[in-house]
Amino acid sequence: MTVYSSILGMFVLNEPRNTLKNEGRYSMKIRLVVTVTLLAVFGSLSAYAQDHTRNWENGYVVQVSEVHIKDGMFNAYINDLNAGWRKFLEAQKEDGDVIRYGMYAATNPREDEADLILTVTYKNWAAFDRGVEYFEELGKKIFGSTDDMRTENINRGELRTLGSSYTLQEIKFKD
Repeated sequence: MTVYSSILGMFVLNEPRNTLKNEGRYSMKIRLVVTVTLLAVFGSLSAYAQDHTRNWENGYVVQVSEVHIKDGMFNAYINDLNAGWRKFLEAQKEDGDVIRYGMYAATNPREDEADLILTVTYKNWAAFDRGVEYFEELGKKIFGSTDDMRTENINRGELRTLGSSYTLQEIKFKD
């Protein structure tokens, strides 16, 4: 028996040393320990060899709103969006914050699903840092005053109920 297997037997294998009947058990346990160690080493090398470079970058920021339109109010709500929401976003497009916006009708929504999905695509997160003054000024240009804007928003509640709203970060491949 080698010194290595004696030490291994004392500390790791917890078996008595120098007995003939334990010799086979030592060599089997040593092989097992070596095999497990080699598998762990080579397994971790394959994980290390994987490509972990950042081959992507942030793209646009997309805000999504789900709208539940009340029965018989679809046309009225679309007309309302055309009168206010669209003008509001066109002004933000001119300022360079909004890239595009869209409306998507659900063809066969189930009972609790949205009838209409509204999306606004922003250049980046900085579009959200404009401050209240900027948006109040836009509202005054479009609606006439802050009170008129508030009244329009309240009246809009007769046409629809807002569902979920979430913001997504686009991820693009670097090419």
